[in-house]
Amino acid sequence: MQFSSGCPYRCEFCDIPELYGRNPRLKTPEQVCRELDAIVAARPPGAVYFVDDNFIGNQKAALELLPHLVAWQKRNGYRVRFACEATLNIAQNTKILELMREAYFHTIFVGIETPDPEALHGMVKDQNLRLPILEAVAILNSYGMEVVSGIIMGLDQDTERTAEDILAFIEASKIPMLTINLLYALPMTPLWRRLERRGASSPTGPAARNRT
Repeated sequence: MQFSSGCPYRCEFCDIPELYGRNPRLKTPEQVCRELDAIVAARPPGAVYFVDDNFIGNQKAALELLPHLVAWQKRNGYRVRFACEATLNIAQNTKILELMREAYFHTIFVGIETPDPEALHGMVKDQNLRLPILEAVAILNSYGMEVVSGIIMGLDQDTERTAEDILAFIEASKIPMLTINLLYALPMTPLWRRLERRGASSPTGPAARNRT
């Protein structure tokens, strides 16, 4: 199910702000609870995944929703586990994490993209740099949440050591499930426009996917 749509950040490769805006559109907590009631009434699932582009795209709204989810879980005997997607800076908001733990969030997908700080800065994903990445992952784990993630290869800053560095990061982070993808310039993203300015004839061609 979905609580919000949109994301305030401007990661260079991401088309979410272009498609859905930077000011997340929201459902009310009451509407979310009604939808959960309908899901459980139809066929109780083992888990419900919040497919928001960024569950904390509006942190104030997330803080308003979570007590309702806690109350819903108490009414329903904690029969359903929750999962979501969020930016890594969620690790800084202990109040949100406390409420997520109480609401029985068990899995969180975060777009780590790369353990290289220079590459994160280059893709305008500085929100991943507010805490050391391994520390942020450990904080999420400490609140009972399994962290799964995505990695992107083919960044401008990648070197011959990048693959080894990523493997070392996976080992150190103990992330159990991680997808590795090649960089792809989606239409109308900042990355697409940067390649157009450089005169790339096909922004989704090999140059975009491997070395921009």
